Amino acid sequence: METTDAVRREKALASLGLAEATGSERLDRITDLVTRALGLPISTITVLDGQRATFPGSTGTDGQDMATDQTFCEVTQALGETVVVEDARLDERFAWKDAVRDGVTFYAGQPLRDHHGTVVATLCVAGMEARRLTEAELDLFLELASWAEHELVGTTEMRLAWEAQSALLPQGAVSDGDWRIEGSCVPASAIGGDFYDYELSSDIGLVRLGDVMGKGTAAALIGAGVRASLRGTHDAVHAGVDLGVTVTQAARVMQPDFERTSAFATLFEAAVDLRDGTVRYVDAGSGLALLVRADGRVVRLIGLDHPLGILADDHWTERQERMEAGDRLVVFSDGLLDIVGDGPGWVDRISTLVRTYDDPAELVAEVAEQSRKLSSIDDVTIVVVSRAA
Repeated sequence: METTDAVRREKALASLGLAEATGSERLDRITDLVTRALGLPISTITVLDGQRATFPGSTGTDGQDMATDQTFCEVTQALGETVVVEDARLDERFAWKDAVRDGVTFYAGQPLRDHHGTVVATLCVAGMEARRLTEAELDLFLELASWAEHELVGTTEMRLAWEAQSALLPQGAVSDGDWRIEGSCVPASAIGGDFYDYELSSDIGLVRLGDVMGKGTAAALIGAGVRASLRGTHDAVHAGVDLGVTVTQAARVMQPDFERTSAFATLFEAAVDLRDGTVRYVDAGSGLALLVRADGRVVRLIGLDHPLGILADDHWTERQERMEAGDRLVVFSDGLLDIVGDGPGWVDRISTLVRTYDDPAELVAEVAEQSRKLSSIDDVTIVVVSRAA
């Protein structure tokens, strides 16, 4: 049983990235609050990885790694329950440890578990004098441990999800001759339902921007599935197959998932011919793509098709436009409307924003910065395809 628990714990630490966890300001705030609330000098969040103990959160210590068998938390982890030691000098489990010889006398520890119930760390508090926790103090300590558990496990999982989602997005701008594509996405929470994809290759610039109904992890999972299904049509798109056909194919693949999760997704997809500027596109319930001409005119690229996932037997239609020298194709999610203002005139407001920046990279950066400043209630995504003047 111990071996099985150890293997499970090792896997849990690895999946959460806790085996290599370093000091965290947000976790230090918790340990600092523990010491102040209980009037004790030392508190740590301790992770035990084999023979090594690390402290992603600590107050009153230097936070340096130490041997597992020298920690009090080794016992707490093994028992999997709250441990309170009023005088460690009188407890044979602890009396021999270096910390006790250095003066640590009181200890309280609480296991911190992941969503599967595996102990992945402990929150502890210690002092240099024997003492007893009152019932109210113990309740407070356990409440703070619950907070620490959420921060350590829940927030860590969200961070890892954000890192994974970010890794699936294009990593920086791409360019080919007179053509350039760049974009950004600022999710409303740790991860979001917006996704975008783009590339320049074989005389084709390919752009996709989707928005899954909802926010957070569920929307992100559906978005990843839609992205993968669309990528499965890559060769057909480059071969010139009608985009209405390829989008319909991808939608058919995703339809069972949409039905099981009661979700749907808006989508704008465009394939730009880099030789003559022909833009083939499908608008699936998005309506948020503008072709801003070099002379200031604005063409809204919009279709009448439904979002993906609405009707099982739905199909989509390819439409065409053309990009001339100096034109910019701007595709975005509805989160951008939170920034410029929804309602009548939003097309003019966004086109004015586009024309304010001669460099598309500055436009993308400005939208991202404003999204973070205003804490939009929706994900804010923008992709800009530009053709040099």
